[in-house]
This record gives sequence, C-alpha cells and structure tokens, in this order.
Amino acid sequence: MKKKKRKKKRRLRKKRIAILILCIITIIYLIVLLCNKKSKLSELQKIGYSNLEINEINKLSKKEKDVIINNKYNKYLIDYLKDDKYNKNKIEYYLKYSNKYKKIDYKKVIKLISNENFIEKNSDEYFKLLSKYKNINGIIKYVNDLKDKEIDLTDDIISFIGQKYFIYDYLDRYLKYYENNSDLKYSEIVTRINSNLDYTFYKDAKEADISKGMYTLINKYNYLSKDYVPNNLVSVTGKYARDKANLIDVAYESFKKMADDAKKENLTIKITTGYRSYSFQSTLYDNYVKIDGIEKADTYSARPGFSEHQLGYSCDITDSNNVSFEDFQYTKEYEWLQKNAYKYGFIQRYPKDKEYITGFIFESWHYRYVGLDVAKYIYENNITYEEYYSYFLR
Repeated sequence: MKKKKRKKKRRLRKKRIAILILCIITIIYLIVLLCNKKSKLSELQKIGYSNLEINEINKLSKKEKDVIINNKYNKYLIDYLKDDKYNKNKIEYYLKYSNKYKKIDYKKVIKLISNENFIEKNSDEYFKLLSKYKNINGIIKYVNDLKDKEIDLTDDIISFIGQKYFIYDYLDRYLKYYENNSDLKYSEIVTRINSNLDYTFYKDAKEADISKGMYTLINKYNYLSKDYVPNNLVSVTGKYARDKANLIDVAYESFKKMADDAKKENLTIKITTGYRSYSFQSTLYDNYVKIDGIEKADTYSARPGFSEHQLGYSCDITDSNNVSFEDFQYTKEYEWLQKNAYKYGFIQRYPKDKEYITGFIFESWHYRYVGLDVAKYIYENNITYEEYYSYFLR
C-alpha cells in the first residue's frame, strides 16, 4: 500500500511540475508577445503615426505592418488603406512613390500603382508624365508600349492612348475626327474611327479579307465578289427552319444545339433565311428600293455583295408563331436569345443603339455565328462585331 501511495505522489508531483513548466512557457510567450507589440507600437510612434493611425495599422497583417515600419511617415497612408483600390501587395510601392513624389496628388498615385498594367521598373517614367498629363491609362500604355514611337504628346493624345480599344495606326484619324467633334468623348471617337465612320458607306468600300474565314467582316465597307459561294453549306431541316434554308455546317450544328436547349424551356426558334447568293440579294435589294427608295432601303437592306448572308454564317430567326421580323423583339424567344445566344457562338449582329456603327437599323432577328470565344467577349463587353474585328482581327 505504501509503495502505491509513493508512486501516486510521484505521478502527481510530475504532473504539477509539467503544469508549472507549461504555465511558465505561456507567461514567457505572452511577455515576448507584449514586448513585440510594444516594440511595434513604439516604432510606429517613432516614425510619427498617431494612436488613431496606429489603431488602423494594427488591423493589418504582420507583413503589411513591417513594410510601413520600414518606410517614412506618410500622412495619406490611412486614406490609402481605406481606398477601394487598396492592394496589400502594392503598399510598398505606394509608400515609396507617394513619399518620393509629394507634389503629386496621392489619389493619382493610388490609381497609378493600382493599375493592372503597372510595371515597377517603369515607375519613374510614369510619374514624370503624371506631373504633366491626366489620363493614367494613357500614361501607362504609352510608357509600356509606345515610348519608342515618334509621338508629340499632348493631353488629348495621352487620353486617346488610354482608351481600351486604342489602335496606334489610327492616331492621326482620331485627332482629325476630334477637331470637328470635340463634344464627343475620347472613347466614342475611338469607337467611331475603329468602325470606319470617318469614311462613307459603300463609297469607301473594299473587298473583304476572306482569308479570315469564319471571322470575315462583311458590312458597308467590306464586300464579297459576285461569284463568292462559301464551302460547307448544308441544308437546314424542317425541324429547325420555317422554309428551305442553308447555313455553313459549323454554324448549323451550333444553331441546332441552341434550338434544342431553347426547346427544353418550351421555346421555339427557327431559321427563316440563312445563306443568300449575290443574285438573290440583288433582287431583294432592288425590290426594296422600288418600294422605299435608296436612302431608306439602305437602312435595313444590304446592297448585293455587302450582305452577311452571302458569307453563310448568318441567319434570320423567328418563333413557332412565325411572327414578323418587327415583332420578334417582343417574344420570349428573343428574350432568351439575348441572354443565351453567345453561349452557342452567336451574336445579335445589329443591336439596338448601335445603328450608327453597323449602318443598319436594329434587327432583333438577325444573328451571326462567330464562335464561342468571340461571342462571349462581344456579349460581356457590349460591343459590335465591327469594333471587335478592328481591334483584334484586322
């Protein structure tokens, strides 16, 4: 019994010692932690930050706080931390350059270093231009891509360069158009010039570059020859067409999938017309001219050679009730196509409020196959095929 009691006492003693050691370690850790915190606090105070500023800084990660401690005091730091463009990975750049270029508005510094195309090695060049010009996108794009070009920079030129779809080869055209249209935004001018709106419909036309295949642009500036007939035309069956129609195979396969998926939601989409020959379009256009005259006919019908239908990738669509073209926009099928056509590689070729770009009135029924990637980009960025082609495919 005595031996058992001794063993029990020894185990109890060891347990108490272990607990004591653990307590001592915990106390030491807390003391070290507190000392470190006081040290950080002291370092921030030494730099010049107030208690209120330190409270905000203490919400940051250790890595961010270390960056702040290793830099000089910055009176706009807290504003930067609260800015919606704050990027913890760029805090060092912000502190470095806002302190170096104190005469530049700190908000501009934030926008510049937050830009996705910001390159640290080009920083000094950016800031040199930032003291002269306003458009940050233009400054960054010029330094990154165009500084070797012979460009006499002005505020207007930097602003044009900063536009999303700016094309260097068109710079002189942008500036010339701007002289007579200074009331327009820079982005609007870029859109117009990229779409050739400084030229005259039909008069300044050229033969289309059919080497682009599926991506060939056909509009009032680009035409197909009289004898052009696309390869791989297939006949559209009764299930997917109101009348007899033809379409290029890849477009037709995608259309069938689109129509089948629409059917699952009790919607019916059918092709009324697909490929049209040059002679067919000629007869159609002439008839419209007889009825409405050239000026009006040109707003809704393409002249022969200038019709997308001749390319073979376009189709006009109706519903199960065969509503008129004008009434298709009021159908559930049209509503569905607006949200889903791009998922099958189709775009609405002549959208609303884009008439001045496409040259044709709004056509809710006219769709063009351009492939999944292109259709998705056009849909997500709300641009016309003219704009996409000019910037990415020309």
